[in-house]
Amino acid sequence: MSHRLGLALAVAILIGLAVLTLPGHLGEPRRGGAVAQAPTLTLGAPVGPAVTIGGHPIGLSIEYPQLAHDLGTRRCPPAALVRTLAALGSPTVRIGGDSQDTTAPAGTPPRAGVSDLPPGFWSRVACLERETGVPIVVGLNLASGEVAWGAATAAGARAAIPGSRLSFELGNEPDIYGSPVPWWNGHALVASAMPLPTYLRRAEALEAMLGRRNPVEGPDFASGRWTASVPMLARSLHLSTIDAHFYPLDACRGSAGVTSFALLERAVQTKLDERVRLARDARAAGLPAVISETNSSSCGGAPGVSDTPAAAVWAVRMILRALRAGFSSVRFHSSGGTYDPFVVTGGAVIQRPLYLGLRAAARVLAPGAVLRAIAGAGSLDGVTITGPGGGAATIVLSNYAPTPKWVALSARSRVRLVSIVARAPTVETSTATPLRGRVRVELPANSVAAISAPRP
Repeated sequence: MSHRLGLALAVAILIGLAVLTLPGHLGEPRRGGAVAQAPTLTLGAPVGPAVTIGGHPIGLSIEYPQLAHDLGTRRCPPAALVRTLAALGSPTVRIGGDSQDTTAPAGTPPRAGVSDLPPGFWSRVACLERETGVPIVVGLNLASGEVAWGAATAAGARAAIPGSRLSFELGNEPDIYGSPVPWWNGHALVASAMPLPTYLRRAEALEAMLGRRNPVEGPDFASGRWTASVPMLARSLHLSTIDAHFYPLDACRGSAGVTSFALLERAVQTKLDERVRLARDARAAGLPAVISETNSSSCGGAPGVSDTPAAAVWAVRMILRALRAGFSSVRFHSSGGTYDPFVVTGGAVIQRPLYLGLRAAARVLAPGAVLRAIAGAGSLDGVTITGPGGGAATIVLSNYAPTPKWVALSARSRVRLVSIVARAPTVETSTATPLRGRVRVELPANSVAAISAPRP
């Protein structure tokens, strides 16, 4: 996009983006007076602080067994998997989840509730890092009570992966150990909630074994149970990043409330406020905050919701809201469930709609770009994304309504509209040519659309 057109688009948004409920096609001029115009709604100027996009705004989180499956048994991972990750801008890959607290180093004798890593696992992860450039976050086991296992797992990763591309995570959702994750209390597996002092004692012991060679993330919370202790944990564990999990819907007790309608509601985006305190605490400590594990619903997702285009629309909205709330990255989880962004089978990768949404978001969230929110109007929500160094702007708008909306803005040349639509398992692309200095584009029902100049 030329700098001039980028400014024209941005200025059009700032001084009044008209939302018109007129029939017609993309770029079609108004017809004669037979059609009445709906009241015009106006979006205000960008509000809130400017957010600079970091190096990896979109990430992936993958359970240990799932990643072992996806990597295959050869020396290096399938080429299709490499291409799939590269298309997301080489996202951070966090290895963890529930499985990290049931994982022991390769060769560990059998023990109830624990399995060891397959031989060659770290060498294949290292090949994935070399071929894609993805940073690796290794989740370490703190539920077993065998702190040395975490240190041995870290040693295996360090022997294979360059230190500049490697960091560690202390435990997985320790604030809800026992509900439903079992943990080892020194005598047996128990299902009671782990006391904070127990977690802190184990985490400090493991952190001392790790030393300061690599960054360490934590506390990886799933609830608000220990939120008030985050500043203390950040200091005691010498954390370099504050992280937490977030699932807007709960499929663990059945999927009655897990619907596409619920996922597409504007209200579902406000649920992220449950985690915003962590971002504030991180900022106060001078640390970044990330959503280290998320997806449409907990417990592997819900068929007919998590594997549909509605999840793609939700994901783009989720990323933008999290960035605006102060999180630097959002990592989407894979566990072999219906919410996985893609499935690796026989060396091939099957991309689900969620992956298409992540890829579209990655294309507009270039590192160094600046994001600012636009005041809402009716069923619309939006941001402007200005390219690194003050380059051309892209406008991203969400239509939460069940009906299409038309947007009119001034432009000197063609604009490109890329839409992620809840009803279509594809990313829809179209262009519009201005008439007398104004162009009209359609925002489909339940969609997210990026408006920019077409690429040459």
